[in-house]
Amino acid sequence: MANAGDLVNASTTYINANSGTPTAFDVGGPNWMTPTMKTFYDTIMLDNARDNLVYTQLGKKEPLPAHSGYTVEWRKWNTLPDADQLTEGVIPTGKKFGLTAIQVTLTQHGLYVPVTDVLELHAVDDVIVGATEEVGASLGRSFEKVTRSALMQSSNTLLADALNTGAAGWPVASTPAARHLLSTAAATYSVLSPDMINQATTKLQQANAPYYDGTNYVGVLHPSVWYDLRNHPDWEEVHKYAATTEIFNGEVGMLHGVRFLKTTIAPVLRGADLLTAARTMKVASYNGTGNVITVAEAIPAADAALLKGREVIIDGAHMTIDAVTASDTPGSASFTVSDADEAAWGANEPALNDVVYPGEGGAGGVSVYQTMIFGKDAFAVVDPDGAGIETIIHGKESGIGGPLNQFGTIGGKFESACKILYPERMVVIESVGKYSATDAAN
Repeated sequence: MANAGDLVNASTTYINANSGTPTAFDVGGPNWMTPTMKTFYDTIMLDNARDNLVYTQLGKKEPLPAHSGYTVEWRKWNTLPDADQLTEGVIPTGKKFGLTAIQVTLTQHGLYVPVTDVLELHAVDDVIVGATEEVGASLGRSFEKVTRSALMQSSNTLLADALNTGAAGWPVASTPAARHLLSTAAATYSVLSPDMINQATTKLQQANAPYYDGTNYVGVLHPSVWYDLRNHPDWEEVHKYAATTEIFNGEVGMLHGVRFLKTTIAPVLRGADLLTAARTMKVASYNGTGNVITVAEAIPAADAALLKGREVIIDGAHMTIDAVTASDTPGSASFTVSDADEAAWGANEPALNDVVYPGEGGAGGVSVYQTMIFGKDAFAVVDPDGAGIETIIHGKESGIGGPLNQFGTIGGKFESACKILYPERMVVIESVGKYSATDAAN
């Protein structure tokens, strides 16, 4: 019978095959096996992180070498006007020429999970693998939200046309002038329509925004928005693409020259509940001579502190709360709006029992979705050398677990930054939809 000898290389220790006696690895030495295990965890974490990087994959990658500072700057030449028609013998006027500098500073993000030796040893499931998967997913979401936050600063916005869904063909009833007017009412339903996508495509073409693949732009939408589009006859499923067409991670189909990717990280804008105990409030009184509105509900002091600065909607009018007078007695609490907001009411003043809705979303406080459509190189994502998503595993034997090796940690970190380089190369469409009443802000 074969004899393995006094030393067998195992996954966590050396083992004497004759006696069964384990010997700890020479930590950090040439025969240490732990790095092999770390590679396994690296793969798990990075695979989970990449699943979330939908926006990030669309950006221009801007490498940042090590020891090159913490701030990245792009410089682009300003566009010159068309050439003048020359008059014989006359020198034309020279044109001003210059460049624009755009800067962004990196930010660092990270988290870790401590795991005790007892949990690691006795848990039915593999705690280290599970924690690694979840840390990777968290890092991926966080990385993607750094990119998304920068893109949400775009001011190149289209508000979805209000459609009369009670009439044949859903004709356009009006075009909302502000986000708080986006409505889910049947006669003024501001859902994302194929025509809105066509409008966005046209706007990008008018700006000479370059395509991603020579033919198409790329858009990112929320699954709730996808629901309203996917059954339209103009919609083309991914499986109908030519086999030679590159499929982006998360891609679901194409419409009007836009290849769409779907992700739950697509922005959902929705104001928080106004009170701990209620989403809305009701007007109890307004005397018509000032800008103080008394409400029917009690406003405890803790809620009052959170209400200051909030946006609200009353009977279609949008306003900001400047100050709050708290009271635990229903009908005694009030809030004050600015003089400008009060002046904008005109004859449409708050009346008894008018509902006060959160004002950060659409009409009636419903959720608003942002669908972003990009031309190539509209934005850049900084890729710092040596500071991408990094897996950091400390086993209980590494010294971090104290003198008794009582716990280890599973974590990771990254540095990232994103900046819009060409604002005209992206369009944001804001709309409501079937799930606007229930979808939470993200």
